[in-house]
Amino acid sequence: MGSSRPSDLDAAIATLSSPEELQEDALDSSLKVVANHAEDTVASGLGGCEALGKKLRNQHLLRRVYHTFLDGGNTARQLLAAYALWFLFLPQWKAGRPWDIAGYLIPISGSPRTFISMLAPVLTQTSAVLVEMIAFTLLAGAMDLGRREGNAVDTRDYLVEHHPDILDKAQSSVTKIAESHCPSDRPCGRAALAFIRTAFDTAPADGPPFPPTVMPIACWVGVFRVFVECLTSREAETRDKMRDVQGVITLLCSNMQYVTTNGSDDERAAYLAAMRQDIFPFVDTCCGLLASPDAERAVRDGAARCVGDIFFFCDAFAQRIGFDWLASGDQSPVQRLMRAPGALKAFVTIMKDSVIDPTWCDLTVLHTLAGCGYRDELYGSGCISLVSELARASLAGNKAAILLYIKQLPVVVGGPAELVDARAKIAVREGLPVALCQLCQHVLVLSSKDTNKQETDSESERALRHFLPVDIKLQFDLACINQPQVDSFIDFVVETLRALVSYDDRVSSKRGGVFRPNVVTRAVLQHDSVKTMRAADQQPKGRRKANRQQQQQQQPTVPQKLLDLFDDIEEAANERADALAEQVTAELAEDDTQDGGKHAKTSKGAKKSKGKRGGKGDNSTKTTGTKTGAAPSSSAAAIGTSDEHSEQQQQQQQDTEDHHLHLPGPPSPSPSSPPRPSCSYSSSSASAAGGTSVSVGGGRGQQQGAGGGCDDGGGFITVGRKKRGGKSGHTQQQQTNKADKRDDNSRVFPSSSSSESTRPSSSHPSVYGGPHNAPPLPVPLPPRPAVPPPQPPNRHTPTPAPSSSRGGSDEQGLAPLAAGGSSSSTLERAGELEGRSGQDRCGGEVSELDVLRKQLEAMRLEREAMRLEKEAIERENKRLEEERESTECDICMASKKSIVLIPCRHFCLCGGCAAALMSKPVAQRLCPRCRQAITATRHVYL
Repeated sequence: MGSSRPSDLDAAIATLSSPEELQEDALDSSLKVVANHAEDTVASGLGGCEALGKKLRNQHLLRRVYHTFLDGGNTARQLLAAYALWFLFLPQWKAGRPWDIAGYLIPISGSPRTFISMLAPVLTQTSAVLVEMIAFTLLAGAMDLGRREGNAVDTRDYLVEHHPDILDKAQSSVTKIAESHCPSDRPCGRAALAFIRTAFDTAPADGPPFPPTVMPIACWVGVFRVFVECLTSREAETRDKMRDVQGVITLLCSNMQYVTTNGSDDERAAYLAAMRQDIFPFVDTCCGLLASPDAERAVRDGAARCVGDIFFFCDAFAQRIGFDWLASGDQSPVQRLMRAPGALKAFVTIMKDSVIDPTWCDLTVLHTLAGCGYRDELYGSGCISLVSELARASLAGNKAAILLYIKQLPVVVGGPAELVDARAKIAVREGLPVALCQLCQHVLVLSSKDTNKQETDSESERALRHFLPVDIKLQFDLACINQPQVDSFIDFVVETLRALVSYDDRVSSKRGGVFRPNVVTRAVLQHDSVKTMRAADQQPKGRRKANRQQQQQQQPTVPQKLLDLFDDIEEAANERADALAEQVTAELAEDDTQDGGKHAKTSKGAKKSKGKRGGKGDNSTKTTGTKTGAAPSSSAAAIGTSDEHSEQQQQQQQDTEDHHLHLPGPPSPSPSSPPRPSCSYSSSSASAAGGTSVSVGGGRGQQQGAGGGCDDGGGFITVGRKKRGGKSGHTQQQQTNKADKRDDNSRVFPSSSSSESTRPSSSHPSVYGGPHNAPPLPVPLPPRPAVPPPQPPNRHTPTPAPSSSRGGSDEQGLAPLAAGGSSSSTLERAGELEGRSGQDRCGGEVSELDVLRKQLEAMRLEREAMRLEKEAIERENKRLEEERESTECDICMASKKSIVLIPCRHFCLCGGCAAALMSKPVAQRLCPRCRQAITATRHVYL
């Protein structure tokens, strides 16, 4: 068609607007001018189209053009009239307001029924694509106007009853959407699909819906066939033709829902026969695409969507007639899916990351398979992880998905009796406990909102509820969840969580009787949804009614049985922690007792061997055994710590004596003499010794007992019994060097008992050489000046090796003064304080015993603190060693761990749990121990 001048267009409009009868030549030329101008206007843009369209919409022009369009005798003239109508109402079509077109033309026809009857011959007689498209657009406008006016009888019902040929023509036109060899037919197919949706859809997208009715089977099957062919096509251009996927599937599902619930038996039988013949074979095609490694992601997404929709149709029938026909029939979708190798796992994988809204079909497939007895296959294929992922990702504010989960999740998971250990292990590993808690919160929030539904509903929702829509998504969006549904689901959650907690208790404690943390308990109590629900119950109630109503709207009411469950879980966790602490304490006490007996036995053997070489031998051994048996319980508790370092303490005592060489003293023990009144060692101090021996000997190199004499040197107090049968000088030097090295690295010193004293009772003497050589106590000390602060010995000066008969200290012996700077500073402070206080008490003179007593007390306190620190370090090392020796996975507690997580390098998971962890999104791949993001895994072959 050529271009037309504005003057020609005005003349054509005037000619077509004339009320007089026109000649055929004038009519054809005027229509051609209008058509040419319409084409030029569309090609140059829609500017000015609305203004020109208003000039053309007069009754005479519209009547003449519309009747010309209905006249099928002259196809060329009919095509020109189609162009003119298309130009007249192009703005309305672009704006999505087809009812405006019908509003202009129906009054010309007289009634909606006459309008439909006049368009029926046009569709059945013509083959022009543009004519069909204009006819379906006009019919869609009539259906839309009928929906807005609530007039289904004269529009949709009249068309279905008296003009089924229009629906047949629409179904055949829809099939052109998937045909790639006819690109010009696609607009006609989309116009036909829009007409079908407007007539039978129950969604409120195009205004209030019609009351539901059964869609003709041929039309329903044809639309679904085109839907499957478009979504599973390997050509991207063909897949893009199905534009409104959600709207089409809403149309099909709403019709199936109405057939199964409100249709007659004959209608259900006809639909079921059509599905077996035309719909179920698509499952084989879709399963092949799901498991195909060559198929594109978009193709597999479409195949998964189609499988879910087919199972939705089957599930709708199963709710009416049961699952037996699905489980037993060889050609049923269930059997077709289970026969396809890897199809179910591929479906689960696709649905986890699918771009298509998964709340339509994912649980429907799982629900149908579980109803047919394939629950083990569901657990084994990762379907529980799919449920957990969807519960966390797609339920916030999605009422349709929440209500769908309430209905289908108990069937998918099964009751507590069906949660055997194999299934419970998978459920725990794939996050079902946390998903149930989160779903509970969503259900309670939804129930709280629906309590005051009548006050919060909008006017459109209240109007839509009058039409009783049967589309499943619309039903869910408008329906209120009732309290029996909430109670039933809460019971299911409580029973399931109790079963999973019980399973994890059995698994975590059945191996060797060792207590381990309960994974389910920890995950449930630490989840944000559980914390929110428990915090909502603890909030104070408002006094006023308005405040209580506001609190009810903001915070849902949590059932008491759910709160009791959380309390029971927390109480069991605390009891488990207490039992673990008691077990660790008992094991440590047992280890200390065994270590003490072992060292005592070693000391006894050493003394016997010493006696053979000329020492005291059996007498000293018997004395030591008697003394050890009479020691207090507090001293016995320190045996395991101090006896372990008895060899080091011998050298440490020598170092200490060397440090005190600057103190003047008598060359040998002096005879007994009464102590000085002002500086004597009080009897209360002696009675506080608790059975601990004190010997006052000479200075460096002093020997008593088998060796006989003594060397010169200052006096020194030895606490505890002497250990007979020491090693040679070279051996003791090695032991001392090892002890010094270990003390330098860890800064942990041998500790003494809290009952340590500096003076024994006279009934238990323990002086070098045995009780027969013990001098009378107390030993008088000559007056001497104030003691200067002791200087730490040079660590680089070699320590002289002691003689073979030199005695050592016991578990309550002295700590080395040269072991570190902290000990020296403590003794310096104690000496300074003692010097000042001693001068006050003794008239300027300092008692040597008081100075040493203060020094020993300071050393005892410091060693006690270091002993506690050492015990804490030993307990932590033991715990870490137990973790390293444990072979169970941290998550499932049942399989052996074999995977190292990168980059934290924690060796804590088995292969199955690691695979499940790595299948999650990157943001959720966290180490169960340190919660660090995981980038890779490494398998360890044990």
